[in-house]
Order: sequence, then structure tokens, then C-alpha cells
Amino acid sequence: MATGSTSRSRVDRRGAPAADSGSEAVDEVQNRATEALTAVSRTMTAIVARTLSEVAQDISVPQLRVLVVLGAHGPMNLSTLAQHLCLNASNASRTCDQLVADGRISRQGDDTDRRTVVLRLTDDGTRFVAGLMAARRRLIGDVVARMATDDQRMLAQGLEAFSSALGAAPPEQTVGPPDGRILPWLL
Repeated sequence: MATGSTSRSRVDRRGAPAADSGSEAVDEVQNRATEALTAVSRTMTAIVARTLSEVAQDISVPQLRVLVVLGAHGPMNLSTLAQHLCLNASNASRTCDQLVADGRISRQGDDTDRRTVVLRLTDDGTRFVAGLMAARRRLIGDVVARMATDDQRMLAQGLEAFSSALGAAPPEQTVGPPDGRILPWLL
């Protein structure tokens, strides 16, 4: 069965364009990989939900997003944080107000620009994010540990190739905002 051409380009694990034979075998492999990733995404969603449910009384999802961005990218001003979260500054500010009151982030003047206020994780905020991520890693690690070593190696190679393909996608083909970031608050 022949397939029509698509605007999507396939890339190899280095991010270079891959040969596209258009054969049924290639389509079948692509379909299997897509279905496998879809199944894994459901599992990953369950893992995230489970770890979030353990702290749900302590924090809202918008607050968690702020903590994850600050943990991943370090201190930043409110405008930059709002961009990372794809929010307007007033919504980001309200979310930060509660995190400051809870002692999870701090607001401090910028040493180089007195007009700017820098947001950063406090020690409590850092411990919170680290604990949440450690719980996720444990749950995922428990599953990976049940796999044969060769399967673990193939999984790592496959996911690295998937990440490379995501990174090589032009902005108009990403799943995030139009500027090409892919769910920026998760990274």
C-alpha cells in the first residue's frame, strides 16, 4: 500500500533527515512506535498524577509549574517566568504571591538592575521540587529495573532518538507555543 507524501520529515537519531522509503514495513514500524509511546504517555501521566496527589493539599498545579521552571532554569524575573509558563504577568504574579507566603520562593532585588525583582527557589522550594522529582524517578526506575539490560539499552537509545527528533522539529511542528518551545515549563 503506497502512502501519500506528508509535510513531516523523519530524522535519524542524530537529527539528520532519514531516508523515507514509504514502504508498508516502515509505516508499520512507525505505527507500532506511535502506539507504544501513546501507551507510555498514559503511564507517565499516571505517575505524574500519583506524585501530584501525594502533595495536592500542599500546592496547586500552577504553583508547581512555577517551582519546576525556577528549578530547571534558575532565578528569573516575573516577565521571563510568565513567558516560560505562557501566562500573563498578573496571573504569574498571583501564583508567586502564594509561593512567597508559603516560603517556597523568594523575591529579591537584582544586583545589576534595581528596577528588577528576581524570583528564586528557597531551600524549602528546592527540597519540595527535588522530593517530587525523586518520587517520579523511583516509580519510573522500578519499571525500568524489571526490564532486561538489553531492553533498557534499547529504550534509552529510542528515547534519546525521540528527544533528538523533537529538538530538530521546526517551530511550526512542535506541540508547544509558536516560538518552538515544547511545553517549556516541563523542561
